[in-house]
Amino acid sequence: MTSSIKAIIFDMGGVILRTVDASRRETMACRLGTTREELEQKLFLSETSIQSEIGQLSETAHWEAVLEHYGQPPEKMREMYMEFFAGDEIDLQLLDFIASLKPRYKVGLLSNAWMNARQNITQLHDFMDLFDVSIFSAEVGMRKPDARVFNLVLERLGVRAEEAVFVDDFPNNIAAAAAVGLRTVLFRGRQAVIDELNQILAG
Repeated sequence: MTSSIKAIIFDMGGVILRTVDASRRETMACRLGTTREELEQKLFLSETSIQSEIGQLSETAHWEAVLEHYGQPPEKMREMYMEFFAGDEIDLQLLDFIASLKPRYKVGLLSNAWMNARQNITQLHDFMDLFDVSIFSAEVGMRKPDARVFNLVLERLGVRAEEAVFVDDFPNNIAAAAAVGLRTVLFRGRQAVIDELNQILAG
């Protein structure tokens, strides 16, 4: 049986761009008198983070709120930003696999990301052109798990929900995509995702 899948959509953070060395975050959290988990929650799931992810607050304003919470002066933002993300790396092997999917399939990127994310990513990495469609939440004013953002990426890719697979590392985003009608793969590691996608695409 031939697969009816026409597009594969990938999350970015936690899938393509992952923290491979958390030691810098551990050190930073300890210095701030907190845990790495709490620091990550503050940076990624706080009210100001969500506001920035839907384009209502600048990335700078979000970081200033985080710095204020931990009693740090605003001028330390760049230093702390670089320290926090120092252990993150692009998974080049996963990008090679994504490239191998073309031209048989369209590939998309759907990321909850602060304002200026596209500019920041393209300055540091050279992989955005790989994707036929890339959507950052702050640019469209909605974020996962909002059903509307899944419908938007499907519309831009020109496929129906049942013709697409979505890969993400958050179970609530996976559940939301499945509710829209997409096939889904929860990211548990590079090889596991590649194996599961190959199985789906084999029909």
